[in-house]
Amino acid sequence: MFIVHFVTSTVLGLVATSSAHAVQANVTQAAPGRVVATTEPTAAIPAARPRRYCISDRREGAPRRPKICRTRDEWQARGFDPLIAIGQL
Repeated sequence: MFIVHFVTSTVLGLVATSSAHAVQANVTQAAPGRVVATTEPTAAIPAARPRRYCISDRREGAPRRPKICRTRDEWQARGFDPLIAIGQL
């Protein structure tokens, strides 16, 4: 029980200190003798996910799968171009 408590408190302590460093204040000199602190919000930019193409395998004797989703590069590595199959190329 002690080990679980120790690990939990250590992890939570690291998370708290790392999030405290994430927002840092910029200090600027507004006038002689006056200090103004501003914070700049850091907007998290979501990572762009590659487009996936989902194809239904309808060959006779093929295992029953509703659809298989892969990126175009993954399909092309298997010798199949999904854009030709769906008529966009």
